[in-house]
Amino acid sequence: TAYLSYILIFIFFMKKSYKIILAGLLIGIGQSAFSQGLSFSYLIPKDGYLSAPVSPFSVRGLGLDFGLFELETGFTLYSIGGLAMTDLPFEANKPLTGPHFSVLVPLQVVLGLSSKYVTFKIKGGGFSYYHLNPRLNRGNMDRAIRDFEGWQVANADLDMENRLGFGWIAGTSLEFNVSSNFSITAGVSYLKGTSNAALEGTYTGGAEGDVIQTVNASFPDAKTSLEGIEISLGVLLKKS
Repeated sequence: TAYLSYILIFIFFMKKSYKIILAGLLIGIGQSAFSQGLSFSYLIPKDGYLSAPVSPFSVRGLGLDFGLFELETGFTLYSIGGLAMTDLPFEANKPLTGPHFSVLVPLQVVLGLSSKYVTFKIKGGGFSYYHLNPRLNRGNMDRAIRDFEGWQVANADLDMENRLGFGWIAGTSLEFNVSSNFSITAGVSYLKGTSNAALEGTYTGGAEGDVIQTVNASFPDAKTSLEGIEISLGVLLKKS
């Protein structure tokens, strides 16, 4: 199916151990899926810049029915304006990364209550995500270092590590049943995760009247934070 091509692109960027686990899981579920959904998804990150109003591509609601509960997965490609960073020796009131694309893959346990026309679902589980060619927001980083050092000017030259991130996700959704095999869906979720994003390099600056200095910087514990609200609207195709 078409969604497998996009999943394989995401898997290409991952480490070997993650590739084996995720490829087997997603392809196995996809081949025996009881449902498949296409959605417009919107991410509102905490302490970050908003994603594009509609994600470039999103396939959600791929799942298996085990009777008492369902297992759902999928993926969404987000264009994110900026994300916050944590575990730095200084604080920043603006996002320190972005803009960049990010791929998010959830895996959730789903409990539902159904009537003839509407199905209400509660979802919870975990997710993984990976940033595609992420970058630092150098303007915001310079301002954060300037405030941290008490300087008037600062210029950072830092390289950022890019690792696979993990977190938890929980939410609810409504499915409006148009027919036995077709539904319109609307949902909202809260998610929270981090990915290692160690910083290494130098920054240069100073205050008026002082000698300009260059500092060797190493922030091995730095992380990119993906936390916020995800809103989705789409359709769900069910196999009988």
